[in-house]
Amino acid sequence: MTYLILARDGTSQIVLKRDSEDAAEKKARELKEMGWFEVEVREDKAGHPVAATATDRSNTLQ
Repeated sequence: MTYLILARDGTSQIVLKRDSEDAAEKKARELKEMGWFEVEVREDKAGHPVAATATDRSNTLQ
């Protein structure tokens, strides 16, 4: 299963993917420590594109 990590830094939003829940939670903690906010981990459900979860101006990183 794939997990998405969504986060904002005031000017942008990122979406990262991880293959395990543990790896996603670890990355989410790291982002919070770096100052990112609204950090959220979600399951990547088939049929729900990442773009629908982010704003029009966001970038998707992997």
